[in-house]
Amino acid sequence: MMHRRALLGSLAGASATLGQASAQENTYATPGPPQPFPPEVFRERRRRLMDQIRGGVAVIYSATTLEGEGQDPNFLYLTGIADEVNCALVLAPEERINKETLFLANRDIESERWEGARMPLGSEVERITGIANVSRMGGLGGQVTGMASRAGKLCFMGPLAGPNAPVPRALELYRNIQTRVPGVSIEQSAMMIPYMREQKEPREVEKIRRAITATERGHRAAMRRARVGMHEYDVKDIIEFEFRAEGARGMAFPSIVGAGRNSAVLHYPLDTNTIQAGDMVLCDLGAKYDYYCADITRTFPISGRFNDEQRRIYELVLQAQEAAFRVARPGVHYSALQDAADNVFRQAGLIDSFWHGLGHFVGLEVHDAGDYNRPLPVGACFTIEPGLYLPDRGFGVRIEDMYLITRNGCEHMTASVPRTVAEVEAWIAGGA
Repeated sequence: MMHRRALLGSLAGASATLGQASAQENTYATPGPPQPFPPEVFRERRRRLMDQIRGGVAVIYSATTLEGEGQDPNFLYLTGIADEVNCALVLAPEERINKETLFLANRDIESERWEGARMPLGSEVERITGIANVSRMGGLGGQVTGMASRAGKLCFMGPLAGPNAPVPRALELYRNIQTRVPGVSIEQSAMMIPYMREQKEPREVEKIRRAITATERGHRAAMRRARVGMHEYDVKDIIEFEFRAEGARGMAFPSIVGAGRNSAVLHYPLDTNTIQAGDMVLCDLGAKYDYYCADITRTFPISGRFNDEQRRIYELVLQAQEAAFRVARPGVHYSALQDAADNVFRQAGLIDSFWHGLGHFVGLEVHDAGDYNRPLPVGACFTIEPGLYLPDRGFGVRIEDMYLITRNGCEHMTASVPRTVAEVEAWIAGGA
């Protein structure tokens, strides 16, 4: 890789010409990733959100970097923009003309030489987002101040932050506006978008199903091809190759593969252990398809057959998962599912070996937005993942599946992934 500073001298002579070309707003030399949905989808989501913030103004920021967790999921959900940073969406439903405005990052010619041209103002933005009014971030503060002075209310959409965390950018902007415009209030609205995201649209469910298909392929390959003497990272390589072969663009989170005692570590961070004869192998993994995540865990015996102790613990975990699944339906609180699983382990005298919550919502994030204190709505997509962790016996078991609340009950979305003792053993042995 070339060093940025070393090229500055050689680029200087051409800077005027190149800068002039790069600055043209109709030039977009770096095409972005494919968009998951047409612009009408994002326009409708914004309309629904604006219906809730009547009389107010809301600012939703993009991520500041795409490294790590990538685009801010609320910004992506409302705009469809996945690969632009330092942007902001402003919603002002009471404005006569500009009810929605997108502010893109200011142009940085030097940065664009290394990282590619940023999104230009103009038709490309509207094609992706459905937003016609687009400006640069330099004008954000002034425009929002004017809108706030007319509306009298700023709606804080999050993120919620702990006492020691940095002040969220939107809240910092709002407080600055309050000092300039007396009488403007700040309203806590941080759960509006999470409530929307919690209820998956059918088109979102289809993306999640594609992510599940890739994840299932990874699990099946791991079960069948893992061998004694392999390293845990060898199994990860098998899994992640299958993700890509199925069309997944990335991983929902770093794959977890733990063998032997490592299968009793909740989020085992390493992958250097050598798989030994008799080990249980825990694989917790998820592909990402068009920005939507899957999350499935399977635990299997490297020998291909569960011994008596492994089978007993495995079937207890499976029993707990089934107990929770039977409770799941619209209007039930997630805590009822947790109680059902806990009761299985409590009756077996193993509740102290279940070390974590039962599951989480899944969507644009692997631990997706939602409210566990509300009844489960139709469209909620979540995991049920009980586990028993027995390091003193040299293994742990976790079984994680994904579910969807429907009008008539609850769908087990990942039922095709080998799960019962008989299914796992048959698949490892080469069965269909």
